[in-house]
Amino acid sequence: MIALFRSLTRQRTFLVALLGLTAAGLTGYGIYYSQKDLREARASLSRHDYDAARASLLRSLEVHPKSAETHLLLAQLDRRANRYLDAAKHLDACQRFGGPADAIELERGLGLIQNGVYNAELDVLCGKHLAKPDADQYVILEALSQGLTKTYRLKEALVCLDQMLFLQPDSAYALRRRAWIYSQIDRHDRAEADYRRALEIDGEDSVARLGLAQILLNYTKNGGEAAEHFERLWTTRKDATVAMGLARSWRLAGRRDDARHLLDNWMSEHPGDALARSERGQLAFEEGATEEAIGLLRRALAQAPYLFDAYYALYLCLTRQGKTVEAKECQQQMEQARAEAKKAKEEMAQLTRRLQQTPDDADLRCQIAKMFLRYGEEEGVRWLLLNVQNQPNHRPSHLALADYYDNQGDKVRSSEHRRLAGDLSSGR
Repeated sequence: MIALFRSLTRQRTFLVALLGLTAAGLTGYGIYYSQKDLREARASLSRHDYDAARASLLRSLEVHPKSAETHLLLAQLDRRANRYLDAAKHLDACQRFGGPADAIELERGLGLIQNGVYNAELDVLCGKHLAKPDADQYVILEALSQGLTKTYRLKEALVCLDQMLFLQPDSAYALRRRAWIYSQIDRHDRAEADYRRALEIDGEDSVARLGLAQILLNYTKNGGEAAEHFERLWTTRKDATVAMGLARSWRLAGRRDDARHLLDNWMSEHPGDALARSERGQLAFEEGATEEAIGLLRRALAQAPYLFDAYYALYLCLTRQGKTVEAKECQQQMEQARAEAKKAKEEMAQLTRRLQQTPDDADLRCQIAKMFLRYGEEEGVRWLLLNVQNQPNHRPSHLALADYYDNQGDKVRSSEHRRLAGDLSSGR
């Protein structure tokens, strides 16, 4: 009995030791793969591959849920992906788990800057961190360039992007961002060069492809090459921007039958799309169907009186029919619309300056977004979506989004935002 007890004791001691070694091995295994995941996440972040970075960081967090470093990287990732509420949660977790105060302070500051806030205090903060020998200057400049762009300080944003490309010459992201600014300041030759270079680096960059296609269509008037890019985009992105770009490029390249077929199908599914109706009217004018063109163009302008191309096409239609009085009236309406657009642009500049003083003003952001949408600018949708992301209870933004999606024929999204607005109204 004593011998058996001693034998069992020896076996238990051996098992405890074995389990201890196994646990140590598993811990080491976990640490190894956690660090590997962090390395992979950093590499993915540098490529702006946010999905891959998130997957790596979440794997790392499963091993070490209290890792301040992982929470800090997730906060940076969420900020760069415009997920500001998630970024704030990870920053709070990073702080709870003893993360570096300086890095947390910088991340909070970059979140504000990226939302369009920039003041003397934040300027000092960025300067302090940019001067550090181990600073990730690219990441800081990236946030600065976004904040400056959102407040239309484009020349300053351009300086940041130039420096980003000095640090990372093959950054497709910085190239396409710089190309967009060049296009806004009428440097279309430089915009085209940057978009082309971005696509050489990353052929799957749909933002750069769309930018290049629009330059080719609107400024170099190369309908054939523009169509090639729009056709590629159309395989994965069947939205209004690509549909109208494809139709216009086909029309410019002489492929009128293709353009007509696309526009007719699109209008049947999106009857509220004034731009599509205007484009179809211009096509009808080119094909000699003047009466049809006049009807389409008048309806388009009734929906969207800012469509200057529609005014001009209608003027040509009326002139062709010898209706000189109506043609002159149309010309006057076009001039009036241009004057109103200029006035709206000045008002927009005033509103954005006010926003710099009160960056959390959701009402003001919503007002700016609706001005964008009034002139057919998709930027307004991004402003509204950002508004409801940062302030989910902002009812005017939900209503504005519902109206937008209604006009686009997207009943699912429209109904969802109306439901949310209704819940907020009833206090649920």
